[in-house]
Amino acid sequence: MFKTARFKVHNPSRHKSTMLWYAMTHYHDALKAVLEKTLAVPDLLEQISELDKKEKLRPNQYKLRKLLRTILPRGWELAPLTRYLELDAAAMLMSHFNKSYKGANESNPPTVSSLDAMTDAEFRKAYSEFTDPEAKLTVKPQHQEKIDKAKERGETRVAKRLSKIYASWAVSRAAGQVLKKLEGALPHPIEFTNNEFGQGCLLAYCDGNYYLLVRLFAKKHRYKQNNVLKDGFISCKTKEPLGGKKYPGLILPLELGREFHEQEYLTYGSIQSAKLVVKRREKPASRAKARTSSRISTDKQKPIPFNAEDYDFYVHAAFEFNPPKVETMTFLGIDRGAAKLGAATLIDQHGKRLETNLDLDGSAFAAEMRRYEQQIKRIQQQGKQKSRKFSLRGKRAEIILGEYANRIVAIAKENRSQIVIEAIKGVTMGRFLKQSQFTKLKQMLTYKAEREGLPAPIEVPAAFTSQTCARCSHKDPANRPKKDAAGKSIQDVFLCTACGHHANADSNASLIIALRGMHQIENGGKFKKFDIFQQWLKELIGRDGSSAPGQLNP
Repeated sequence: MFKTARFKVHNPSRHKSTMLWYAMTHYHDALKAVLEKTLAVPDLLEQISELDKKEKLRPNQYKLRKLLRTILPRGWELAPLTRYLELDAAAMLMSHFNKSYKGANESNPPTVSSLDAMTDAEFRKAYSEFTDPEAKLTVKPQHQEKIDKAKERGETRVAKRLSKIYASWAVSRAAGQVLKKLEGALPHPIEFTNNEFGQGCLLAYCDGNYYLLVRLFAKKHRYKQNNVLKDGFISCKTKEPLGGKKYPGLILPLELGREFHEQEYLTYGSIQSAKLVVKRREKPASRAKARTSSRISTDKQKPIPFNAEDYDFYVHAAFEFNPPKVETMTFLGIDRGAAKLGAATLIDQHGKRLETNLDLDGSAFAAEMRRYEQQIKRIQQQGKQKSRKFSLRGKRAEIILGEYANRIVAIAKENRSQIVIEAIKGVTMGRFLKQSQFTKLKQMLTYKAEREGLPAPIEVPAAFTSQTCARCSHKDPANRPKKDAAGKSIQDVFLCTACGHHANADSNASLIIALRGMHQIENGGKFKKFDIFQQWLKELIGRDGSSAPGQLNP
């Protein structure tokens, strides 16, 4: 299992920032030159391809890399990055040639943007598009199609409104492109596929802090450094002590934005590759305007001047997790809640219920629900029936889902459980979760469970899980009464019309889900029709006398 963590280079000095910018811009320019020279080679496809069974030229990566080695710069000032430059160019070119070979989609030749600033003449030309009253920016074809359909239906007012909206979008899009060109492109990331002390990069820690050791410059380059690592430096990958060793590269302290990065990635993961990335800092409009004038060059293009205060450097590190596999002994059924986020029931391999009403919500959900109920109450007092406040959205939902997933996986790990969830398609998740959020929850559960050595969650059909009695297997929509004897609306009550079994609706449903997971595993992981499951459940609970009554003890 692989996961990527993003670390920010912590407060680099102006000199160190300049060295990083220098390396990244020169790497960018070299990559651009290599791609252009390679694509200009006569009969390129014939040189790097071999015939397949259908006598069609198929690109060969070995031949391509062999050709690239004749094009790569020699005596390069970033000599330690030569191998990564070759891999980068080969990956971009092979992607292009493979698409052309398959013929499924059109592919433009790979390239990288120029780092040169927009010239004054280019800026004036672009600016005229917005000041010329006769200039008309092109609306996207799909937008124009909607306008034309509205006109065909005779909806002139709708067509005019759409025309204004899409014209405004076209202006905003064109303005964004001009501003992007005005600021200039950012250098291409440098990806290090080697993680060794002698080459590539190395993640290390010392005195509770983490560092990235990276080699960028050739031996005789003015930026090359000869550092001696102090005692206490340890390799994160091999746990080898590095104190006292000479290191001819940069030592970059890293910021840990979230605590789980340290716990999950650095402690339990093994770094496989790292990518050095630069991003612009967001600035107030007044400062951005002041910088804009300095970014416009003369008619002769020049690189954009570097200001260390304008940029931040990041390291995107890919970690591999290889936890010992857990042999599951129980099933943990998770139901989407009608009255809360979710409910869970734990059963053993024989279908006997071990625990129910497990606490999954966590503090974040409880706090969010308190705010949620206050908002609903206020909205209802205003006489409104619908509002965006009736659902969890944005970053708050992600925080809640993350805590919820952590809680489920913690229970599953403690009980060595196979997690079982419903297969939800095209419906909302009750009051709280929407389809997209449930999909995100499933993704969270999958990678968090695999990180702990647990199997990925399995999905079971959602049909009839809330209508089926866990005591007698009777299925009836009336098992979920909508109102009580006093006529009050209820959501969390299950009352079987056959055997009179009374339970919390979410708990009963989570038990059925766990049992469906158990039944599905017994049948090779395949869905079975509900009547087949229902008959299996009757036999399991002893209703037909095949096993001891009350085995599930619901």
